[in-house]
Amino acid sequence: MDGNWISWGFLVLAAVVAFFLIRTLIQVSRTVSNLNTFLNTLEKEINPLVRNLKETSESLNGILAQARERLNQLEILFQTVKESTAVFSMINRIMRTGITPTLVNIAGLAVGLKTAGRTLLKSKEKGGK
Repeated sequence: MDGNWISWGFLVLAAVVAFFLIRTLIQVSRTVSNLNTFLNTLEKEINPLVRNLKETSESLNGILAQARERLNQLEILFQTVKESTAVFSMINRIMRTGITPTLVNIAGLAVGLKTAGRTLLKSKEKGGK
């Protein structure tokens, strides 16, 4: 009879262990199912966000390119103003020293043509790139 009780004990123990194993596996299955649902929902929400982020990035790149172009134009403008100021300064010095008006006009024309040529050349170089 002692062997019979031991057999019954192992049988009950095996049934209890099987019950808890089955229960644990069912819980793991539910957890995996919930995780799968969560990941699917997350994927549906993240894809539009990534797409919007990409579109925003492309828009910002366009705006930055336009800003660079405007800054280059301002650089050309400021260079032209600087050269014009040098021309006016030279004309003022010439006028103070008493050179004739014809020489002043010729010098101003020469400096103006030089400045215009440089500006045109720089403008073409910037536009060619």
